[in-house]
Amino acid sequence: MSYNTLSIIASTDNADEYAKLQADLTELFPEASIRKIGHPFKGIIGQLDFKAIEKADFEDSLRDNQAVLSKRNPANRIAFVEVDCFGGKCTSEGAVMLDGEVLLEEEIDHIAHVKLLKLISDNYQTWHFEPFTREYFTKKGGIWGQIDDEPLRFFGLGLAVAYKDNPLFSVDMTMNELLLERHGKYSLYLMEPLENKIKVLGTIYDDSQEVVNELTAIINEHILHAKAYVFIDLIEKEEFIKLDNYGGDGFRESLYRFKAFNERPFAVPQAPEKPVSVRPVQKQRQPEVEEEDTEPTKTFWQSIKWLFGK
Repeated sequence: MSYNTLSIIASTDNADEYAKLQADLTELFPEASIRKIGHPFKGIIGQLDFKAIEKADFEDSLRDNQAVLSKRNPANRIAFVEVDCFGGKCTSEGAVMLDGEVLLEEEIDHIAHVKLLKLISDNYQTWHFEPFTREYFTKKGGIWGQIDDEPLRFFGLGLAVAYKDNPLFSVDMTMNELLLERHGKYSLYLMEPLENKIKVLGTIYDDSQEVVNELTAIINEHILHAKAYVFIDLIEKEEFIKLDNYGGDGFRESLYRFKAFNERPFAVPQAPEKPVSVRPVQKQRQPEVEEEDTEPTKTFWQSIKWLFGK
């Protein structure tokens, strides 16, 4: 799946500044979706989705409108960031402007957005930025994190055994990916793009306290027994929940979207940017037949397929 957007981002915790930026974004970029940012800094984002509109229609007027927006809000550093993802590889480029002048311009790179966003807020520290995920403008929250020094199969087996027979959940797994979905509430997606480095992603559709408590209990029980961190960004509530067991060492984010997934030794050619609702296909098992004692023992992945009835 591809993802190509242009985001217009400013950091502000002033209500009057926010209202002015919102009004100007609406006027100058009427096709943009607009939402308040609560983490990692207070601010506003307007985003153009180039899958929904023709990028070529905006290229001529885009730079002029960027300068106009910046001059109308001279006290705010405004970042203009284009993000392009395909097959798991993500690049970004853009500029930061102040009072109509370019402060910094970054060409296409894997970490260009990091440099740009650091310039508008000292609080920005990570490669992951929740507004650059699908469904950001409709979902209630996002999940992201990392598990270190552990293979995915250990976590997959535990989650599969715990939830495969629960009618409220669906769970599916391949050698490098696992998806746990609580229907209508949230999804939790684990993938292993690097050896013994598991990335945790997810989407929250119901941010009620009961659902959030259930989700954090699952993370604590099935993930945080390893060296890991998981962050829950409740976008509408502007709450940020940190779950980690790194102690004083602090977490270190491993970068992985510098290369397409289908160029890596994945069992599945392409992993999605965010969780996708997938239900395991149940196949009727064949009648058991007596075998010779020399039958080879099932491999781990044969056992996993049997567990899901595949």
